[in-house]
Amino acid sequence: MANTFSPFGFRSFGHQDGSAPTMGLSRFFMNSSYATNVFTGDVVSISSGVPGTIELSTSALAVAAGIKPVGVFAGCEYYNSNVARVVWSSYFPASAGSSSPVTAYVISDPEMQFLAQASSGSVVGTSLVGWNIGYTIGTGNTTTGLSGAYLNSSNIGTASSSFPWRVIDSYSNFGPPGANGTSTSEGGGWLVVQPTGWMRNTVSLTGVTT
Repeated sequence: MANTFSPFGFRSFGHQDGSAPTMGLSRFFMNSSYATNVFTGDVVSISSGVPGTIELSTSALAVAAGIKPVGVFAGCEYYNSNVARVVWSSYFPASAGSSSPVTAYVISDPEMQFLAQASSGSVVGTSLVGWNIGYTIGTGNTTTGLSGAYLNSSNIGTASSSFPWRVIDSYSNFGPPGANGTSTSEGGGWLVVQPTGWMRNTVSLTGVTT
C-alpha cells in the first residue's frame, strides 16, 4: 500500500526505557491573546514576546541558536466567556477570548519517543537511523484538534545539532504490513523520533557520523 500523506504532528510512541508513555507531562501558561492556533502534536517553545508563556515553535524558531523547544503540546484549559466556565480543548484557539492565562499541558520529557510522518519527498528509512531531522508546521485540524506538523525529509543530516529530532526507527518495523506509513520504498513514511535538545536536556547533542 502506498503511503498517504496525512500528517498528524508528533504522537507519543513510548519512553526510551520502555515504560508507559504517560510521564513527562508538564504545565505551562499561554497568553490568551496569542493569535496563532496551537494543536495537539505541535512543538512549543518559550515565547520571546511574552516571557514566561509558551507559543508555537516554528521550524525556524526550533533550530535558532539558544532557543530550545519545551516539548509537544497536549491540550489546554481556559476560561471560555461564551459559556462562562473553564473548558478543555485539544487545541489552543487563536486569541482564546479569555482575559485569564491559558493552562497548557506539554509532553516535556526529552526521553519520550514520538511517531511522525515524513514529507512526501525523499525516502527516509532505517538506513538513516541516528540522523537528525527538521520539521515543518503544516496545517492543524480544528475539528480533531490534531497538528499538521511533519518531518521535513529535505532537512536531514548526521551531525547537525540545529535539527530538533533524531531518527530512532521506521514505523515499518512496528506497524502491520500495508498500513499507512509502512512503505519504505517511497516518501511519506512514518518514523519514530526523539528530541535532540529540549529545555530539560543539559546539552544539545549532534547526530552520529558515518
